[in-house]
Amino acid sequence: MSNYRKRMFRGAKIEDCILDFIDMEKELTRSIKVTAGDERLLLSGMSKAYRMIVNRLVSEFDYSKGGVAMDIKLTELIESLEKRSLDAKEKSNFNEMNILKGGFYDEIPDEAKEEIKKIPLELQKGLFEGMSIAYEKIMIDLGLILKSEDVDKLSHTERLSVNYQRMADMLKEKFELDKTDYRSGYLQGEASAYQMVGEEIQMIFHMDE
Repeated sequence: MSNYRKRMFRGAKIEDCILDFIDMEKELTRSIKVTAGDERLLLSGMSKAYRMIVNRLVSEFDYSKGGVAMDIKLTELIESLEKRSLDAKEKSNFNEMNILKGGFYDEIPDEAKEEIKKIPLELQKGLFEGMSIAYEKIMIDLGLILKSEDVDKLSHTERLSVNYQRMADMLKEKFELDKTDYRSGYLQGEASAYQMVGEEIQMIFHMDE
């Protein structure tokens, strides 16, 4: 393609195309979850085709590595983490008796009720608060990458994923599973958040391929 045509089509028009193909890929991903057999194979093939088109557009029109698609995925992940952080923070303010006395009491299996009663309040509170705080820290890290003008945001995100796995391993060494106090719960919650998001980043950005 000539430099003139690249200049003419670069920017908003190509971004719109990329966004459209990403939206179509998302819609196919949702459909794939509820289909089977030949239809599932067909939809999977179409989804991969849309992803190839996005990657080609990003490369052809000189976008930075990851480009628009990278920013969109980072934004979606940050928004998801924000919801998870708020949810964990809200749960940290409840205890097992609030749950058992709530409107869903009859829907909870008897075995689960007994298990809930065994969870010490301090452990439960620490667990959710640890998760909430870790999510907030991760959101800051990802937000800095999103706002960065660096041409290779993907590499920075990949390094974050590796660091989160290391942090999870380090935190796991600081608590004992048989401890039921706030500190143990907090460390377990923090470790689980870093591990889950680290693995999620690798999956979202196809780093394990």
